[in-house]
Amino acid sequence: MRQRAGAFVRQHPLLGGALAAVAAVSTCRVSLWVGLVACVVVGLVASWLLGKRAACLALACAVAAGGSFSIRQSETRRATDLLLSAGRPRSAVSARLTEDPKLSSQGWSALARLETEGLPGSVVLWCGSGEVPVSGSEVQGWGRFSAAEPPRNPGEFDEPAWLVRQGAAALFLADREGGRVSTGKWAARAAAVKRGFRAAVTDGLEEDSREANVIRAVVIGEYPRDDDEVVAAFRNSGTLHVFSVSGLHVAMVGMAAWFFLKLLGVPRRVSIPLLIALMFGYSWITGNSPPAVRSAWMAAVFLSAFMARRRPDLLNALGAVLLGAAVWDGRLLGQAGVQLSYGVVAAIGLWGGWFSRKLGKFAEPDSYLPKALLTNWQMRWFGAKRWVTDSVAVSCAAGLGSTPLTAWHFGLVTPIAVIASLFMIPVVFVLLVCGLVSAAVHPISPEVARVVNQANAKVAWACSGLAEKLAEVPGASLTIPRGERPFLLVYDLDYGAGAACFAASDGVVMMDCGDKFAFRRVILPSMRSFGLSPDSVVLSHPDGGHIGGGSTLLESAPIHQVLLPVDRSRSPAFRSWRGDGLKAILAQQGMQLPFPDGATLEVLHTPDPLAWDAIADERVAIFRLNWRGWRILFVNDAGLRTERKLLASGKDLKADILIAGHHRGDLSLGDDFIKAVAPRAIVASNSPHPPEERLDSRKVAWWRRSGIEVFDQRATGGVTITPKDDGSLLLKGFVDGRELRLNRP
Repeated sequence: MRQRAGAFVRQHPLLGGALAAVAAVSTCRVSLWVGLVACVVVGLVASWLLGKRAACLALACAVAAGGSFSIRQSETRRATDLLLSAGRPRSAVSARLTEDPKLSSQGWSALARLETEGLPGSVVLWCGSGEVPVSGSEVQGWGRFSAAEPPRNPGEFDEPAWLVRQGAAALFLADREGGRVSTGKWAARAAAVKRGFRAAVTDGLEEDSREANVIRAVVIGEYPRDDDEVVAAFRNSGTLHVFSVSGLHVAMVGMAAWFFLKLLGVPRRVSIPLLIALMFGYSWITGNSPPAVRSAWMAAVFLSAFMARRRPDLLNALGAVLLGAAVWDGRLLGQAGVQLSYGVVAAIGLWGGWFSRKLGKFAEPDSYLPKALLTNWQMRWFGAKRWVTDSVAVSCAAGLGSTPLTAWHFGLVTPIAVIASLFMIPVVFVLLVCGLVSAAVHPISPEVARVVNQANAKVAWACSGLAEKLAEVPGASLTIPRGERPFLLVYDLDYGAGAACFAASDGVVMMDCGDKFAFRRVILPSMRSFGLSPDSVVLSHPDGGHIGGGSTLLESAPIHQVLLPVDRSRSPAFRSWRGDGLKAILAQQGMQLPFPDGATLEVLHTPDPLAWDAIADERVAIFRLNWRGWRILFVNDAGLRTERKLLASGKDLKADILIAGHHRGDLSLGDDFIKAVAPRAIVASNSPHPPEERLDSRKVAWWRRSGIEVFDQRATGGVTITPKDDGSLLLKGFVDGRELRLNRP
């Protein structure tokens, strides 16, 4: 084993140095002392395999990468402390954007490097409004520095961790007034080129059409955020990587350009520098994403071997780029996209040849038949078979590299990806080449470019249709369950939005789905982190904060049935639940519906069906979940009028846990109602905005004096309710970690 490992490292010395650097960076994330121990271990292993000289080189790589990472982390932490202590500076703050901004409903945000005297010249996430700048622009404005808000729900996007990976020290929340944007000549020209490229590849197509979205996603890497159905199809077919400019795209651009230059008869020594420049140019014009930049550098190293008349080595090229990235800024290695990019290439380099040799046997002619006797058609036939087996070999190797990472980061495994790549990659290649041809022709002849785009739209339609068909194959994708099941997760959402998720081994049910923003930012990432795929939905009332995320939910999960609280509503979001192929059940008082894990949902109250023009909070259905002998009451946003109707009905309202929101225009959770329910614990939402959604502290004090345990979600965040083997029920807050165990009375 020692000899084989030593021979492998001798054959790929740069990869060995890169692995030493990665080990140092990974351990320095824990602590500097652990990193130092790892450097010593790396040196000892290298000495055992190859000797003292190799040990010195490996130790140098590890110390350089680990030291660079630790220094950067230390500088960022010091900058964070200084900026947060500065709070709101007395003078205007200036910075220069290092990327193009991302737009949102509240304005725009982008990473920027501070250029204000007296402040550290570190990177911050600048959150502004008004005029949208471009990469390289100087922005100036008044505002305050702030730390990023940590996640408040399990699986929610972790903005502080993301900022750390980007090397950002803090947020800068710019005031809406008094800001200024200055764009230099070169930055303006660069932005104009990028805008022109984006416009050219879809000129002649409807801006928001599916075909235009797919073309922009493949050619530019612009994620189609408003077309979740097509995104889900590509994700579940294991081909979502075509929506981000990465090594695949850079390689395709290089292949297309190589073929074109070869047709023109350009010599190799001239072609290779042109190819390298073209690949870096494509990476730049599409936003210089880390995987694209990595691929361009790797291609440059790989192709330079031809210039030096050396045999190129994929793993050595990967090692050179990985080592450079680890030494330059090891924080990049924490990004999922970067890990996938490096992991897939490493897997192809390690196992691609083995798969090719094994599968290549099926593409070879009979060993007793001399190749000189083969006809042209036979040669083409065996050549086509060889192409197929080589493609399958690359797909298998790439699958080995990507599957553990996609399972770890996204809780998803897509066995269909190996086969999907065979069909999808040729289509994506044609789509990408057509897009580049259109962009090249557009400045000369926009009419010809539009014709190319119209043809490319058909390719994009075929591409999305193929992804949908592949995603429908049984077993195409598998979600990996995470966390202990069954559980009920009550989300903590802003602005009065509400949602909960009931998950068991035999099914998942969403109970409301929040508003559109909350579903995209909180609920959907949470579902994916747990490997949840709901097929049923229970809606409490036609309020946008509880059903606004429905269109996205319907596109991202296989929803088959929905329980509606009312039959009619003026809400546009409510009408999306009347779609074809969706079984709609109208809630009726006394109805009991089966739930996963043997639970039942009991409908205690339904709103007046004739009051369809009343406000949403007056049209609330009340549910009680009966689960393993425990009763959980969902009053949602019901107000005093609804509570009085329930009390007047004489029904048994008792429950062990009460989960409540807020009525925007009426009192809720009155004393008589609480006494009738007699809960042992209350989970109450408490959003700071708007004021109507705030929880009354006097009520909370009275509940606690009455012996009721209160989970104020402003303090606890999302609350997970889990039944235990001993029959007890465990409630746990995500933010403060508070736990409450309810035992059988």
